[in-house]
Amino acid sequence: MGRLTMTGIYMAGRKVFIDTGAWIALALRHDEYHETAKAVFKAMVACRVVQVTSNLIISETYTFIRYNVNYHTALRFLESIKKAENMNFLQVVYSTPEIEREALRLIKKYCDQTISYVDAVSFVILAQQPDIKDVFTFDSHFFLTSKNILRAD
Repeated sequence: MGRLTMTGIYMAGRKVFIDTGAWIALALRHDEYHETAKAVFKAMVACRVVQVTSNLIISETYTFIRYNVNYHTALRFLESIKKAENMNFLQVVYSTPEIEREALRLIKKYCDQTISYVDAVSFVILAQQPDIKDVFTFDSHFFLTSKNILRAD
């Protein structure tokens, strides 16, 4: 399991899985990790790294922004996601019944951890896609995976 800092980003697999916290930090200028998120996203774009996320992460991010900021900012987030997807910078993985069954198994297995359903689904997606070597997150739960973590220290 790796842990990368901003200065150690190498994006080994040319694909990076983007978690909710990273999207929120990028979207909200007042977020404590906004500058870090901007720098990481800028590096990913410059390196033509394919960003991967899930439909559940998009939903969770939209809902957080909608309830905690406002409709217009939430809508801008959704529009930017669609634009990135249309330009092939972003791949959205959709949760399936099989993924969700495995996520439930993980939730039960790690009952001593406070893992959200979205995180459990993300772990399954990561396990199914070995070409994704890096995760951009501010969530410590991702240290349960064997992926490299791109986050602020």
